[in-house]
Amino acid sequence: MELGHVTVSDGRRVDTYAGGDPNGPVVLLQHGMPQCRLVATHLEDAARVAGVRLLALSRPGFGHSSPAVPSLASRGRDALEVADALGAETFAVLGISFGGPFAAATAAVDRDRVTALGICVGIGPWRVLDADDPELAAELELLELDDQGRTDEAIEAYRQLMAGVFDDLLAKETNEELIVALDALISPDGLRDVDLKDFPPQWRDRFARDVREALTAYDGMALDNITVGREWDIDLTAIRQPTHLWYAANDHLVPIEHARWWRAQIPHAQLTIRPDTGHGGAYFVHGEEMLRTLTAAL
Repeated sequence: MELGHVTVSDGRRVDTYAGGDPNGPVVLLQHGMPQCRLVATHLEDAARVAGVRLLALSRPGFGHSSPAVPSLASRGRDALEVADALGAETFAVLGISFGGPFAAATAAVDRDRVTALGICVGIGPWRVLDADDPELAAELELLELDDQGRTDEAIEAYRQLMAGVFDDLLAKETNEELIVALDALISPDGLRDVDLKDFPPQWRDRFARDVREALTAYDGMALDNITVGREWDIDLTAIRQPTHLWYAANDHLVPIEHARWWRAQIPHAQLTIRPDTGHGGAYFVHGEEMLRTLTAAL
């Protein structure tokens, strides 16, 4: 694998990942949250077996990628510029968890270059679908600042909110301690939302490194939440590419309602709901299958 960065047309830095089979058809990953380009390390072995060249980027504010104005359409254009810089003329795109809307944006902004769209346990417009979740009350209030044109205030408030959640976790000395703390944070009721307790040590270490790089600052968390929480600036009806939706029956982070929402927006999409599977297992375990499906026609 190669870790690097590119400079997009407006001068911003975007961190990048290139791996898998260098001669294979290309899949570009849009990461979840809190993750970054290193989400691709979870699928590196699967990409090599499937004969797929795997690319990924860190969205604005994650890792060392420069912050940017919240916009799904702009993030889709960023992905196209990254693909250009890394020599990919055409490619499929796969969005994982919070990366779902950004993968859809990539497909929507260029129907010719993006050959297929995959969304795995992808979130929809959480402000609408999860409006009754009491745990999101504070974040919904912050979005009201953005509604009022006070976006900088909303971003700073998000930074402070995320610091309160993640500062102690990131202070853990070892990756295993970080994963234990993260597991307790996302599964306080014992429900295995991301299946971390079931993963072998090397997977857990890889996930911890992904989180540590992603949260170099909290700008990415702020920008992603605002981007997906505000009105979307993409046209989902523009998506004509083969589309695959993969969801997990036991997912307590992104419930099946999100899958149904995506299926309603993209009627030609093929929906697969994996039984006896949680949020993380949907992509940690099934990566090779997804990569093969997305590149089958290439």
